[in-house]
Amino acid sequence: MSGPRVRRRTNAPAQAQPGMNEQDAASAIQAWFNGNETRSKLEENRVINNVEKGANGPSTYRSTSNLRRRSTIKMSKALPSVGQEGNESVVFFAEDKFNASLKGIIDIQGRMSEPFTLMVNLGPRNPQNDSDYTKYSSYLALHVDHQKAWFSIKRNGMQVNLTDMTDIVVSGMHLGLDADTITTYWLSYDRDNMIIKYGKGYAMEETTLLIVDFSEGVTTAERLARKRTQWSAFFGIYDPDRKAATILLYRTPSDIEKHEENVVKKGEIAGFIHMEALIEVRKQPLVANPSPFVLDATKATLNIIDKGLYTFSSELPPACKVLYDTMIKCELDLEFEMGVSEVRLSDAVRYSINTEGALLNTTLKTKSYLRITMGKGRGESPGIPYVLEFWPPGARSPIHNHGAVCGMIKILFGTIQNGTFNKVPSTVTDSKKNFRPQELMKFDAYKDDVLWLSPEWYQTHQLRNVSNDFCATVNCYRYDENDQIQWNLFDFVNDQNGEVGNFFPNTDFTFGEMRKAVFDEWANRMSK
Repeated sequence: MSGPRVRRRTNAPAQAQPGMNEQDAASAIQAWFNGNETRSKLEENRVINNVEKGANGPSTYRSTSNLRRRSTIKMSKALPSVGQEGNESVVFFAEDKFNASLKGIIDIQGRMSEPFTLMVNLGPRNPQNDSDYTKYSSYLALHVDHQKAWFSIKRNGMQVNLTDMTDIVVSGMHLGLDADTITTYWLSYDRDNMIIKYGKGYAMEETTLLIVDFSEGVTTAERLARKRTQWSAFFGIYDPDRKAATILLYRTPSDIEKHEENVVKKGEIAGFIHMEALIEVRKQPLVANPSPFVLDATKATLNIIDKGLYTFSSELPPACKVLYDTMIKCELDLEFEMGVSEVRLSDAVRYSINTEGALLNTTLKTKSYLRITMGKGRGESPGIPYVLEFWPPGARSPIHNHGAVCGMIKILFGTIQNGTFNKVPSTVTDSKKNFRPQELMKFDAYKDDVLWLSPEWYQTHQLRNVSNDFCATVNCYRYDENDQIQWNLFDFVNDQNGEVGNFFPNTDFTFGEMRKAVFDEWANRMSK
């Protein structure tokens, strides 16, 4: 563990004075930001060097991402009994439509205790077919029963067997229903690449269970053009014979009569998952995961764009952009670097964490990490939107989501490990007492790395400090523009009983309280 570092600055932009108040310090800091161009250039050079050398969090994420690629097996070999037939004894239950022509992700969210069929019908709904979806002449369908899931397709009244075209992703995840819990089943319809996918939880590469690539094996532009013509009714941007596509959900009458799609059952605690709509349709299909690491768009170069290590700040969801612009220049030791303070805040924090009887050390005896809030909440986030968090060595958060809000995380000091998890269903263990939450990936983030999360991406995680020094992060949250629920709690997996719980984001100290206390402890340390 590195020791305390104290340094006097002789070329500071403002005279360092122990008695400088917070307002004067803030004014000096702002003046320094306005006039300092060297800092921005150094940051730009750091990013370029890291990209070239591969010595940062984003490159680590990419290298481990390549290791996460899973093998596949053809359905015709793994499940030879599956044919072109679909679920029987299902009836019409709900209808929706694409937000863009024949592309997007369809989420089915609920406690589906009996088989269901999700159809993309190339035409309007016909009530005469509500008791028998096979009467439609052209459709693509996803079928899910207790043991498995599979696709079927009907084109101009003729069934086409897709088992030879369907790849099962070898993942260890169950293909079929999770009948005793609320979970999400998703279908990705990629019009442009002629690929359909099925999975459970968040729609990600790691949660994909079935893939059908209608252009598989095509090696020339001519053959691809023929494939596009062959399947134009299902994937063409324009087809004169195709009417508006409709999304139809069929379920068994007995399951419909239960009315348990989002009921909070005995032993469960209400979470965001109980509030979600049964069907949600998103515009963009799953093509590839975006990077969880963010880079300011002003630092983009041809090489950086090509490497694909980052999501650029200009590409973030609107709520994330607001948070990013507010927090991106936050630094833990900024006052020291500018000469406003003769002591690094990081040294004072470390001293308080490690010293018996000190404020942070005492508080950490009853919890794993600390939440220091900044500013006030204005109803635009769960709790106060801007939080400084301290993570002593060995600290970890529970597995938790953020109420489906948008968020930004910047590492101000040290290193943090992020474990990204699949969506946690309404019950943590299955009927055989197996633990359901599945870690999809983990990666380290270092000082100045910036991470993002949204309702669909990197929403559920566990943060861990696996280093030998404390870590400081600034964590920011804001409701998504399209959020009609604005769930004000974080749902987490309780370490004590292994069940889902939730909490309202709280505070251990305000930033002003913490700052004054640790600086006072540092100043008085020699007198003890």
